[in-house]
Amino acid sequence: MNLLLVDDQISVLDGLLHGIDYDSLGYSHVFSATNACDAIAICEKEDIHVLVTDIEMPGKSGLELNSFIQEHFPHIIRIVLTSHAVFSYAQESIKLGCFDFLVQPAPYETIAQALKRASDTWHYNFDNRRIKEYGHLFKSHENEFLAMAIENLYVGSPQEIENSIDLLNKAGYPFTMDSLIELFWVDVLPYSRQSAGYPSQQFILKTLSGIMASCPVFDDLIYFTVMSPFRMFSVFIIADSEELLPIDESVLDGLLSSLQKQLGTDDITFYYSIPVKYRNILTQIDSANKCIGNNISGRTGLIKTNGTHEAAVVSANPSANIDHWNALLSAGQFSMLKKEIDFYLSRYVLSRPNSFEILCKVHQQLLHLFFMYFYEKNIDINSIFTPEFTYRNCMDSFSTIDDVKKTVDFFIHALNSNHKMRENAEDYVTLAKNYIIERYNTDLSVKDVAEFVHLNPEYFTRLFKKETGKNIKDFITDCRISMAKDLLANSSLPISMIASEVGYNNFSYFAYLFRKIENMTPGKYRQKNGKQIPAEH
Repeated sequence: MNLLLVDDQISVLDGLLHGIDYDSLGYSHVFSATNACDAIAICEKEDIHVLVTDIEMPGKSGLELNSFIQEHFPHIIRIVLTSHAVFSYAQESIKLGCFDFLVQPAPYETIAQALKRASDTWHYNFDNRRIKEYGHLFKSHENEFLAMAIENLYVGSPQEIENSIDLLNKAGYPFTMDSLIELFWVDVLPYSRQSAGYPSQQFILKTLSGIMASCPVFDDLIYFTVMSPFRMFSVFIIADSEELLPIDESVLDGLLSSLQKQLGTDDITFYYSIPVKYRNILTQIDSANKCIGNNISGRTGLIKTNGTHEAAVVSANPSANIDHWNALLSAGQFSMLKKEIDFYLSRYVLSRPNSFEILCKVHQQLLHLFFMYFYEKNIDINSIFTPEFTYRNCMDSFSTIDDVKKTVDFFIHALNSNHKMRENAEDYVTLAKNYIIERYNTDLSVKDVAEFVHLNPEYFTRLFKKETGKNIKDFITDCRISMAKDLLANSSLPISMIASEVGYNNFSYFAYLFRKIENMTPGKYRQKNGKQIPAEH
């Protein structure tokens, strides 16, 4: 807490500042002022909680200061500390709502006790204000608070569930572990797949709640619409009588039709379950999750979640096809490979009751198939992804058949592009080599060479090194040193002039570079390989 002491007598202020242990009273900062104007300035700048002031001071009096603080900073607790035991002062202080009135000389212990009471009062008032504010906040955002409580009822810890049940009861919604529950899950595909122009979460929630509110069947039911994992919307229905549940399928069909109409899309899947007591909710959610997961074709309309996963698990192991797919990949039969994978997904995966499990396995083996091919062909896997289809998109594309097919299409497209690139790579590199050889002695940069062949510098640098085993800068250096060797061996030009002729204006650097590459100085190389010419002077 912050305390402000105001007195025009410096000796009194010093005594107050040093005679009381403010830390033990809960005050971390103590400010001081010798007049009312300075005190007001401090209150405007700092968050003051308690003010102690004298009355008789030059300029504005302590009573005038109290009046100003009461009007502009009503939360500050005010204590009057004066050496004038005048009844009218005390009376006026009470009218102004002062917390206490102390007459000097008051022992420091008495002042400390008053400050402790002020601190306790401030905290008590603060807690009450906070409780009141929370009450207003809950009232104005009741649906949001209750939605969080409902989310805990899905997957919360025992303590979170207990707290949520208590909150629902206090909010006027009778609920126990034996309450009858029916769950809906609504998958608005344009939203869950983040299609362009898809409606917002709040709009869908508001639309869904509005449609249910207009349906008389729900008048006697308690229900909440909340978000569930995987960008789906969930409806949590509570009934106090078994006669009210389950909701008739014709009613659900009407809800679905209204939602499709108001959202402007038929691509909505409405999953519904049989009613259960809340204590059995986890088996209901598990059943629904398996049903939703196995809808890998993205089927829309009404789907009942119970019992669909009870059928015997059927194997559709893709391992038997991997060798054949790998052979097609190695042979460059990309179009045929795509057709065969599409056929396998539609023929052997879609119809299985455990289709999601199988699809995950297929997705994993396809990624391994393509990644190994890229690795063997020395293709940088990171270079093929784009902002529209990232590595994360690739790894997460196992939920539906369409997602897996999209990933396969992406890889096939990348392979075709890479194949064409490889066919053109030699032409690009040959053009670049000729360009460098013609201009090796100029101030030539990597960017210049890349622009000449109309390719991105970073990409072309990788391509050039892949095809030649050297980067572009090293190739330029090799051309220059090669020409320098020829001139050293077959001309009588001074070495300094040869350095300039091959593009090095700094002779020392040329000599250093030549020695680094050839393991001898230019002079030594001429002496060993060149014509006998007079020594340079």
